[in-house]
Amino acid sequence: MRINIISIESSRPEWTQEAFNSYKTKFNKSIDVIWVGCKPAQRSKNYNISAIVEKESALLLSKTKKEDLIVALDKEGSEVSTEKLRLSFDNWVSSSRDISFLIGGPDGLSRDLVRESDFCWSLSDLTFPHSIVPVLVIEQIFRVWSITQNHPYHK
Repeated sequence: MRINIISIESSRPEWTQEAFNSYKTKFNKSIDVIWVGCKPAQRSKNYNISAIVEKESALLLSKTKKEDLIVALDKEGSEVSTEKLRLSFDNWVSSSRDISFLIGGPDGLSRDLVRESDFCWSLSDLTFPHSIVPVLVIEQIFRVWSITQNHPYHK
């Protein structure tokens, strides 16, 4: 199974890549986690927010396969406990589809993308630095995976 974490990003600090890689190596060979960065659309002083969001959302979707299970990260999404995320993860894994987590730019994801995704997840009501979100996603996915493997990480 492949898990894709696809984000709009203008830069990727080295420490975030190191943290991501640290979690990536903890999965067994049955799961391959990839972080794909996409350049944000050019923004001018008085840019059209909806046009930029549509363009970036289309770019994110272009990095997925049609059969992927799509998880949109959006502030309007569901906040879930670790146990609820584990139950969702179990269902996603049993679907035998690759999973793509989509992280929009500073203006978010298009309403169409959010509506058409298989799941919409809000990490928190807090605002995080954009570059740390993929690290938070892989950590939470590792956490729920470790529960399914009876691994002591979650304890």
